[in-house]
Amino acid sequence: MKKKFTLGLLASVMLAGSFPIVGSPVQAENLLDELKQEKEEVENRSGELDGNIENTEQEMEELAREREELEASIQALQISISELTEDLIDQNDRLDAANKEIDRLNEQIDHLNVLIEQRNEKLMQQARSTQTQWNPTRIIHIILSAENLSDLISRMGIVSQLVSANRSIIEDQIRDQQLVKESEEQVQAERVEVQNTLNEMEATREQLSSQQVALDDEIMHVAELYEMNEKEKESFISEQYVLAQQAMTLSSEIQSEEERRLEEQRRREEEERRRAEEEAERQAIAEAARLEAEREEQARAEEEASQQAAAERREAESSEHAAPQQREEEARQQAAAQQREEEARQRAAAQQREDEARRQAEAEARAAAQRREQEAAAATSSQSGGSSSSPSPSSSSTPSSVSWSRPASGRLTSPFGFRIHPIFRTRRFHSGIDIAGSGAITATRSGTVRTAGFNRALGYYIDIDHGDGYASRYAHLQPNMLVSRGQSVSQGQRIGTMGTTGDSTGVHLHFEIHKNGQPVNPLNYVSGF
Repeated sequence: MKKKFTLGLLASVMLAGSFPIVGSPVQAENLLDELKQEKEEVENRSGELDGNIENTEQEMEELAREREELEASIQALQISISELTEDLIDQNDRLDAANKEIDRLNEQIDHLNVLIEQRNEKLMQQARSTQTQWNPTRIIHIILSAENLSDLISRMGIVSQLVSANRSIIEDQIRDQQLVKESEEQVQAERVEVQNTLNEMEATREQLSSQQVALDDEIMHVAELYEMNEKEKESFISEQYVLAQQAMTLSSEIQSEEERRLEEQRRREEEERRRAEEEAERQAIAEAARLEAEREEQARAEEEASQQAAAERREAESSEHAAPQQREEEARQQAAAQQREEEARQRAAAQQREDEARRQAEAEARAAAQRREQEAAAATSSQSGGSSSSPSPSSSSTPSSVSWSRPASGRLTSPFGFRIHPIFRTRRFHSGIDIAGSGAITATRSGTVRTAGFNRALGYYIDIDHGDGYASRYAHLQPNMLVSRGQSVSQGQRIGTMGTTGDSTGVHLHFEIHKNGQPVNPLNYVSGF
């Protein structure tokens, strides 16, 4: 019995000196922090590129509007030049008509000049004849030589006719000369006026032509700037694609590192649980050995006490004639033996209660270890299940516990992730899903409308903030949107109708979900596709 008791004490000392050794994974923590920091930097750079792309698109929209305004100005100038050219043609026709009229007037002037010359020649002949043949004495002789009154009247009429004819010729001569003068002045004035009008219109056309050249140069400059911004936008998109690839790689590495850490933690917890069970088992063995030694010691003491009591009883029986003092002493010894027996029974009952409490504590420790093992297995299972999500930069995010409703009816035509863009025919990252149809669009969750406007690429679109870092986007809507910025909406409330505004190839809804500003796969939140 002493040998068993010694072995129990030795086992207790050995258990008291044994401690589990737990390592601190500082290097793994540093690696995970570095990966998360690098991913955060990549996401921040991607956000900056989003801002640069949006600014570039705004500049391109302003340049497009400026180019349209310049083209409208050129069109107006071309219309003015065309109208002025038609006026020039009309003026040329008028000038031709005026030149013909001038030719006609010149012919008339020439004709009148001929008549004037002829009349001058006739008047000169009559003057010479009058001077040679019709002197006053002869005229008086002709009158006086008349035979009768009728002959006199006849001769007086001839003389009157001669005088009237000369006067008429002179009046016609004066009238024709005046008409020639007026015609020449009119022709000259009309020719000068037409020529001045032609000069003014020609100058105006040259001015408009110079303005058109200047506007053409401005359009070329705007077109060059537009092309430069387009190239800059393409470079931003290419860089964003590279950053998205890096973010995906970092997300995969972070996920692998977290899985490795969880596996290591599970192994450590399993090792600690195993060591705790072994230690508890060793302690239980040592305690059992100690209790067994105590019970043996107690049994030996009880046996010795019983033997001593029997010997005392035998002595008492054999010596009835002992003195009363001796009997009192024996009675005291017997009472003491009974008291020792009672104390031994009490110690046995206390030891039994301690054994029961120890067994209950061991059962509770085993149950707690089993719960920890189950929790570690569940965490490992949920982590491995989350790794099978979509290959987006934010695919490792856990979906919200709040339910998400489907935003529109229709079929899924384009999933989340990289694809060949249907318009630009280049490989680009698709930050949402496309739902083909033509019906109503409803809010997928309750929230506040953050944006309700127009974008060249998205067309008419709506952004809703749902809180807890979540937001949703609905793009390519018809212009008649049913909500405005700052308005509160409930889940399932109609906010618009499917359209094909912006960069779109048909009527559909482009639907996005954002978590902390980064797009995530909507199919991880909305079911039914």
